[in-house]
Amino acid sequence: MAIFFYVVKNMNIKVRNFGKISSANIDVSNFSIFVGENNSGKSYLMQLIYGVIFSFSNDKKFTEALQDFEEINISENPISIDSSDKGFLLSLQDCINMFLYNNKDRIIKEIFHTKKLKIEELSIELNDLIFNYTLSYEGLSPVVEKDNSQHFETYKITRSDSKTLTIRFFESYPKSLIEGTIKQELLSFILSDNIGVQINSNRKAENNSIIYLPASRSGIMLLYANYLANDLRNNETTSDVVFAEDEKDEVENEYGLTEPVYNFLMFLLKHKASELASKGNKKILSFITNNIINGNLTKVGNSMVYTPNGSEDTLPIYLSSSLVSELAPICQVLTSSIHPNMILYDEIDTCQHPTKQLQLARLLIRMVNAGYKMIVSTHSDTMVAAINNLITMSAKNNKYDLALKLGYDNDDILNNTNVHAYQFIIKQGKTIVEEIPNNILLGIGFDFSLFNSTNDKIYQDAIKLAEED
Repeated sequence: MAIFFYVVKNMNIKVRNFGKISSANIDVSNFSIFVGENNSGKSYLMQLIYGVIFSFSNDKKFTEALQDFEEINISENPISIDSSDKGFLLSLQDCINMFLYNNKDRIIKEIFHTKKLKIEELSIELNDLIFNYTLSYEGLSPVVEKDNSQHFETYKITRSDSKTLTIRFFESYPKSLIEGTIKQELLSFILSDNIGVQINSNRKAENNSIIYLPASRSGIMLLYANYLANDLRNNETTSDVVFAEDEKDEVENEYGLTEPVYNFLMFLLKHKASELASKGNKKILSFITNNIINGNLTKVGNSMVYTPNGSEDTLPIYLSSSLVSELAPICQVLTSSIHPNMILYDEIDTCQHPTKQLQLARLLIRMVNAGYKMIVSTHSDTMVAAINNLITMSAKNNKYDLALKLGYDNDDILNNTNVHAYQFIIKQGKTIVEEIPNNILLGIGFDFSLFNSTNDKIYQDAIKLAEED
């Protein structure tokens, strides 16, 4: 399903001295790739990114920060915000960063459910506004037609591409409540465009538009229903966090999970297929069916079943291959009534043969083209090489001819080459996250030196061994 957000380099998340990560500056605009050794902090950072964006829709203190934003005066009519207004952009950035500065320790505790994980600095950088915005007061209108006893006060936010958002309040509402809510709605509207993820502080957590797909998805798919059987029976969907009085003690939730993993389990538990989403993502789902898992996945009750291509027999997912159970969560994302549109996909190559990794790289391109924001991590040189080749091909002037020549099709061409890659390098027990230079326009893509140096050593060792008697 196409998600209608425009893609430019719009927001970076910056951290310093977070756990073992000494520094990182990650673009979250479109498509980013994490590579690095085990235990270098890739999953930690991915979950932190999840938690920051999740807080924008679910944290009351963030709502309060937007409502207190001083650069908007609701008494002016209309209010115009120009995309070239760097002063407004910096003020909004400062507002968000003040929220993060004041709440970073609490956000970390709520993500990871521990008091032992520390962070020194957490901030964002907003790079551009895409549209111009106008906020106008539209006057009073009757709540019930032809009945003037009660009225709405009506405001309208208009984007320069003519998209609008209308907000109504009962005339009797306090002015302070109206002003705060209008600021919140306007700034949430702008941030949704800027980040590419729907920001709505009134939404429930289970309806959030960002999802984290943890490693070990195969095991999770086999066990999550039993693991959360209590919640399934009682329809309880909150992860209760208990803060111990002793600061040295752990902060625990009932299941001993981080919040992103817990929310992923609840997504699986409460998944409802949407005919609209399934229809919108029909081509992507067909690609998975025919090119990766060679069969169909369907949900029966609370369980997934697999039907191999050419067979009428269905198999419970625990009898299918790990490849199938690894892909099941992404199929549920693509058919979900919730429509998550930012996906943090950890260890994407798990259980994938190299031939399937190439197909998985093609799947990622299709999903980014459909409007999904993707951050993926991998340990596979095959996976990064496949992604690299597709991205490089997409930047060529003769990309369509090249795709045909190499056995691809037009859907394998990335519509927007705003792609970032990061290496997690361990030095003296700390991790430095370095952005890999983008040489796509030179025809060579990204230089993943961590993989290249290892492959070169294996090659050189093989030459020396062959030379020995």
